[in-house]
Amino acid sequence: MKGWGSLLGAALLVCSACSGDDDDTAEPVDACIGQTAGTACTWAGLKGFEGFNGDGKPRWQTQFNQVQDLLFHPDGTMWLTDFNNYLVRKILPDQTVQSVVGWTDPVFPGDGPLGGIPPGGGPGDDWQLNHPTNLLMHPNGNVVLVAWHNHKILEVDSDTGFVTVIAGAGAGFAGDGGPATGARFIQPNDATYDEAGNLYILDQQNQRIRMIDTDGMIDTIAGTGEPGFADGPALEAQFNWERGSNPNPSGCLVYHERKLYIADTIGNRIRVMDLDADTVATFAGTGDKGFGGDGGPAADAMLSGPRDLEIGPDGDLYFADTDNGAVRAIDLDDDTIRTVVGTGELGLDEEEQLAAEATHLRRPFGIAFDPAGDLYVMDSLNNRIVKVMR
Repeated sequence: MKGWGSLLGAALLVCSACSGDDDDTAEPVDACIGQTAGTACTWAGLKGFEGFNGDGKPRWQTQFNQVQDLLFHPDGTMWLTDFNNYLVRKILPDQTVQSVVGWTDPVFPGDGPLGGIPPGGGPGDDWQLNHPTNLLMHPNGNVVLVAWHNHKILEVDSDTGFVTVIAGAGAGFAGDGGPATGARFIQPNDATYDEAGNLYILDQQNQRIRMIDTDGMIDTIAGTGEPGFADGPALEAQFNWERGSNPNPSGCLVYHERKLYIADTIGNRIRVMDLDADTVATFAGTGDKGFGGDGGPAADAMLSGPRDLEIGPDGDLYFADTDNGAVRAIDLDDDTIRTVVGTGELGLDEEEQLAAEATHLRRPFGIAFDPAGDLYVMDSLNNRIVKVMR
C-alpha cells in the first residue's frame, strides 16, 4: 500500500484545550506537539468553537468560522480562507495569524472597497469579501482567491496584500469569447492552473467549467448550463452542483496531466475531463449517496458530497468526501479507492492524536499538502484544521 495508504498508529491522547488538568482558564496549547506518523491532531483553530477572536494569536489559539482551504506559500507563510468570517488570513512563520483581505473591525461581508472597486485594485484591509472559498498560486508567485459569493476571481499580492480582479463583473452568465474581467459568474467555487498558465474555473451555479487563456480571454469548455448527469462530449456534459438562493459551496477541480478531475458534488461522483479529446467521463462513484467500496475500483465506490481534490505526494488523487466526514484517495495507477482520514460518520473527538482513520470530522470542505507531504484537512464545521502526519 502506498505512502498514505496505511495511516495507522497508536493513539496518543493529549489535551488540546488546556495546559493543566484542572485549570479551565488556561490558554489552549498546540495539540500537534509530539505528533507521530499516521495520527491526526488539531493544528489550527479552537475545535468546535466558531467565531473571530482577532489577529496576532498563535494558530492553535485563533478562532475560525468554517475554514475552507489552505495554501502553503513558497515564502513560508500559510494562507487560508476563513469562510464565515469573510476573510483571507495567513499564518506567519512565527505561527501567529494575520488577516490579509477583508474587514476585521467589524468582521463584515461586502464586495470590494466602500464606494466601489477601483480599476487598479485596492488594499486588502479595505477590500470586503463575501464567503471566500479556494486559494491557488498564480504563476507569478501571487495568491489567487476564488471569491465565491462575490462572483469573482481575485489576485492578492503575496507581499503587500493588494487586491486586483482577474475575472468577474458581477453575478450572471456572460462574457464568453471576451476579456475575463467582463465575464459574469454565479458563485465560482474553485480554480486550477495548467502548466501553460491557462486558468480553469468551476462556475458553480452556472453548471459549467470555464477557461481563461494566457491572453485573458474566457470561454466555456464543459457543461450545458443545466444540472444533471451526462458523460460524453464536454460541451454536452452535465454536472450537478448546488443551486438556489442559499447553496453550500459545491464542486471542485484539479488539473493533472492534461486532465481535469472534477468533484460532481450533488451527483456523488468524481468526473474526469480529457482536455485533448474534449470529453467527460465518470471516474469514481456510482452516483448513490453512501460510504463504501474501499479496496475496490473507484467507479464502484459510494461517495457523499465530494468536494476539494488534490494530487498527493505519492501521485494519487485525494478528495474531501465531505458528507461522509472523510478524506479518501484513489490510486491513479489501478483506480482503487481507500479512506485516509475519518470514520464515515460525522463528529468531533475530545482526544487528540488518534489514528487518522479513527478521527471524526464534521463536513470537511478542503484538503492540502505541505512541502513535507503531510496532509491538512479543513474540518469545516468543527472550525479547525487537522494535520495528519505522513
